[in-house]
Amino acid sequence: MDYKKILEEKLKQSGGILLSEEVISENIPSIYLTRMVEQGSLQRVDRGIYMVEGGQYDGYYFFQKRYKVAIFSYLSALYLHQLMDSIPNKLEVTLYRGYNPHRMDENIIKHYVTKEVHELGIVDCKTMHGNTVRVYDLERTICDLIKNRKAIDSEIFSKVLNRYVSSSNKDLAKLYKYAQKMKILDKVLGVVEVLYE
Repeated sequence: MDYKKILEEKLKQSGGILLSEEVISENIPSIYLTRMVEQGSLQRVDRGIYMVEGGQYDGYYFFQKRYKVAIFSYLSALYLHQLMDSIPNKLEVTLYRGYNPHRMDENIIKHYVTKEVHELGIVDCKTMHGNTVRVYDLERTICDLIKNRKAIDSEIFSKVLNRYVSSSNKDLAKLYKYAQKMKILDKVLGVVEVLYE
C-alpha cells in the first residue's frame, strides 16, 4: 500500500491540512508524516497538525482542532461573524468550568461557564480561509458582552450593539431566551430598551 499517495490525496481533499489523529485512525504509520516533513513537502504547524509547504496558516482552525472544547466567543466571535472591523490581538474562547487548559497558550483569553451555558448558542462558522470552526451565535455573543460589559471597550460595545439592533438577522426572541438561561434577562432588556429609544 502506498501510504504517501494516500496522504497526498487526503491533503488535496482537505485543502492542504493533515491531522495526525486522522492518519492514525486510518492505520497509516505516523513515520510517513515525519518523512514528508523531512522531505519538505509538509510542515508541522502545531502538535498533531501538518500543512503543505506554503499553505495558509489559519490560527482559528488550528487552535480549535487542538482544543475541541473551546468555543470562540467575545471579540473572536464578533470577528468571525464579521461584526468587527479589525482582527483581535488575542484569541478569545469560552470553556466549561472544570476543564483544564494545561497546554493552552497563556495569551489566549479564557472565559469559564457552567456546562449548560457552555453549550448554549454554538454554531459553525467559516474562517477567512474557508475552514469551519465552532463559535457562539450573535445572540449568545451579545449576551456575553452585556454580562461582562465592564470588561469590554465601550466603543466596541456600542458599535456592535447598534449594528446588531439594526441588523435584519437579529433574533430578539432567541436573545431573551439565552439571557433568561444565563440569568441576565433584566440587564439585556435594559440595554435593548435604551438602543430602541
